[in-house]
Amino acid sequence: MRNKIVVNGRFLTQKVTGVQRVATEISKNLQQHYNKEIVFLCPNKPFLNPVSESLNCKKIGYFSGYFWEQVELPLFLFRNKVSLLINFCNTAPILFKKNVIVVHDMAVKENKDWFNWKFAFVYNILFYFNLKKALKIITVSNFSKNEILKFYPKIEPSKIDVVYLASFFSPNEDANQKHDYFIAVNSLNPRKNIKVILEAFKTLDLHQFKLKIIGGSFNTIFKNDLLESDSLNVEFLNDVSDVELKKEMEGAKALINGSFYEGFGLSALEAMSVSTPCILSNIPVYKELYNETALFFDPYKPLELVQKIKDLIDLENYTDLCKRSFELSQKFNWEITSQRYISIIENLKNK
Repeated sequence: MRNKIVVNGRFLTQKVTGVQRVATEISKNLQQHYNKEIVFLCPNKPFLNPVSESLNCKKIGYFSGYFWEQVELPLFLFRNKVSLLINFCNTAPILFKKNVIVVHDMAVKENKDWFNWKFAFVYNILFYFNLKKALKIITVSNFSKNEILKFYPKIEPSKIDVVYLASFFSPNEDANQKHDYFIAVNSLNPRKNIKVILEAFKTLDLHQFKLKIIGGSFNTIFKNDLLESDSLNVEFLNDVSDVELKKEMEGAKALINGSFYEGFGLSALEAMSVSTPCILSNIPVYKELYNETALFFDPYKPLELVQKIKDLIDLENYTDLCKRSFELSQKFNWEITSQRYISIIENLKNK
């Protein structure tokens, strides 16, 4: 296994949420490129990711979770003289020094109150050692790179590479299928700021328009922030399949996102990839990625969101906005993303 490209495959035994979806997509492309040269090391527990069967997976050890990642995985790496480990999901084994680590954001550093205290405590320890020792850090936006450097100023900037993500949906340029509802795709936790959207819709007198909120609460990680609304034009949906999510996004008048903090904001890009415009909080990363087409509002001001919703409904060139949103989304491509990863891996292999 000395000459193999080895991936920390712990994510393949976890519930598939945003970070795991990204790891899965890049893994598929790396597997296709490297074939038998790449191997995914996984805990000895059932796979929860259907893509696992198509990857070159090897189960090792007896445990799972952090103990597997921090103890059993590095012991295996040392015994088999592995020279490089790819870690897609923010953390890596502290004892192993030849890591490539993908860090999606610094939310746990920005505001620990958004998270369960145990989760925040563990992540702060892992970030401190992982980022200091990593051969290479990959992150998803220039904003996230700047955040890493803000919290860890001793890291050499050249050690951090920015590689953008892409939409998981097949593109749809048809803007003539919109219905009378808006959509929000968020887990119900404080950072996602669903409250500002609910407050805006309580203020709006829009009986013909409905708000659909799709997502789960993830209470095992985030502090409980379940919200209720007695408004007849607000519908809460549980987690839906990718097929259902795409269908809901295709039919929406616009996607609304009021997040206080994001590393990338993939739901906005997915909406644009099916020609659905976005009304977004004016946080730096959204300005970096979507400034060309999105409507922006202050996430602390529901009335500002109210006005943006009215502006979009009254927009005479709404179809043109749909078209420009779609065109922006096509600048982000998984093939380009994967090629960036391959280039990084090849450079490290040759050192």
